[in-house]
Amino acid sequence: MRNWFIIAALAAFATGLAAQLSPGLDIITVVHEPTAADVGPYIAGLQIPNPFYDPLQPNGEPQFNNVYGNGKGISNELDSISPEFYALAATTTHDLAILQNTTGASITIDATTIVLAGERPKNDVTAAPEQSSPDGSSVHVIYPYDQISITIPDGNAVALFLITSGWRDQLDTSPREYIWTFTFSDVGGGTTYTVEAPLLVPKVGGDTGSGCVSDPNGYPESLWLLATGGIAGIVIRRKLLEKARA
Repeated sequence: MRNWFIIAALAAFATGLAAQLSPGLDIITVVHEPTAADVGPYIAGLQIPNPFYDPLQPNGEPQFNNVYGNGKGISNELDSISPEFYALAATTTHDLAILQNTTGASITIDATTIVLAGERPKNDVTAAPEQSSPDGSSVHVIYPYDQISITIPDGNAVALFLITSGWRDQLDTSPREYIWTFTFSDVGGGTTYTVEAPLLVPKVGGDTGSGCVSDPNGYPESLWLLATGGIAGIVIRRKLLEKARA
């Protein structure tokens, strides 16, 4: 039995009321199709069965695949590092979420409690309401950055989890924006935290229209990303993208 676990994401629809967000906690960066160094040793060591492997008729396919994707970024016009998650038709996306803590105190998150708790349109017009999700049948799986717990000191940003999402072929590819809501608890369960992050259905075959990839808040000089050398590389790669596209 492999010593790893998968946290199945909750399938939840918006109730029309915004979640009560936790002040000082924000998903500031999403790394799309991250490398093994980006996801850290725990996630990099996880494997899942390859659905295309056939032991009776060997076809060159491996028996198991890694859980973090191709490790090469997105091979189209989309940014490999951005402030939002992507929903891409006929694709399984692999997105690494980095959480910033400016609460004034260090927090330690129980890795087993991280869930996708809801989704809703970013802008919804009563006369022409959006569906609550770009793909209600999409399957989401969350892999926490560490198996047990994740500590985020005040004034730091740390990789929190990888989420994989299988999007159907019939996904409406017209540009739209949604909000994903995630919840998790501190070790001991005394506090439940709620954070939101944008989910973008990008324009197909063209620029996303988002301009520079930097978050409006950017990276304050006092903010440090903790974890592995791979996370430090994320900062460098993001800055290079900002310089190239700003």
